[in-house]
Amino acid sequence: KLAEMARRMGCSTDALALGAILAQPFQPRVLSGAVTKEQLRSNLDALSVAEKLMGTEEGKEVLKELMDECKMESEEYWKERSALKWN
Repeated sequence: KLAEMARRMGCSTDALALGAILAQPFQPRVLSGAVTKEQLRSNLDALSVAEKLMGTEEGKEVLKELMDECKMESEEYWKERSALKWN
């Protein structure tokens, strides 16, 4: 689903994910996991993706769809996290 939305926005999945966080009404802090120059370039595209997500009708639609799709109740999140082997 994320890949489909990224295609609609004309960007990579990582740029869309980071852009969606940057497009939030709060003051987000985004941490990039980029290791290569290519990954860093793709991550930096998140700035222009965030502008599209906030400033175009298609972008607003994608952002709403993405946020609705990724929503998770906190109890479910912490249950899942606590079950991870590295905890």
